[in-house]
Amino acid sequence: MLLVDGVKYRLWTPKKELQLEEILKEHSKEIFGEDSLYFDVKRRISSKSRIVSIPDGYLIDFYDDYPWYVVEVELSRHSPHKHIVSQLNKFRSGIKNPETQKEIVDALYSDIKDNPFKEAFVKKKLDTKDMHHFLSKTISEKEPEYIIVIDELKEELEEACEIFDPWFIEIKTFVREGVGIGSHAHLINVPSEWEEALLSVHAIYDEDKKVFRCNCGGEAHKNSFTFKVGEINEHLLLAHGILPEEQIIEGWTDDFEKKARKYFAKRYIKS
Repeated sequence: MLLVDGVKYRLWTPKKELQLEEILKEHSKEIFGEDSLYFDVKRRISSKSRIVSIPDGYLIDFYDDYPWYVVEVELSRHSPHKHIVSQLNKFRSGIKNPETQKEIVDALYSDIKDNPFKEAFVKKKLDTKDMHHFLSKTISEKEPEYIIVIDELKEELEEACEIFDPWFIEIKTFVREGVGIGSHAHLINVPSEWEEALLSVHAIYDEDKKVFRCNCGGEAHKNSFTFKVGEINEHLLLAHGILPEEQIIEGWTDDFEKKARKYFAKRYIKS
């Protein structure tokens, strides 16, 4: 049970994988990060011996070297060995098939072209406009990693999947007592290695112009003002309530830290 301002929320268990898939789609950016693109594409994976399996989705991370992932959504009541490990084995065998790789590339490319927002996002992230070539190169040259999304992560599953070394994401949902799923809260546990990358960046250092830009608020706010070192820390504190020790600034260095401390000391030491 969760108790929020005196209101009780009870654990809700999905009856179907589809219910968990919907939560994943709705919150994919919060779970995987703003630089990721999740594809809710049911494209089959077929080995050369015609063993067929169908993952629940695919993911490409545009943040670091463009890794890609096969995503499988599961319920904790399923048998780890008979169901989940079996699926991963089929994925690993099938993904080596060039015909399967081409089918995946075509499916992801169509999904991007059918969605103007996805297309704009990918073009912004890539150095090339040839998205199909990028997808082909990524899928054919890189081994995919595996992500298992589940409603309750148990030690038995982790042990069973050890040989595949997948990433586990646990999504627990709590619904308001007397109201139901219409009022809910999600408790999402991501791998500890992802946590820092998922944190919001509060400001960014523009190396070319040697200024800081606030990354909080709307686009107009982000592009309206620039700040010097010290000023940006003060702005984040006074305008957005973010304490200096909690501020995450892209491009921040030890030298900036020293200058910021001097700035604050000079302005506020007497007060």
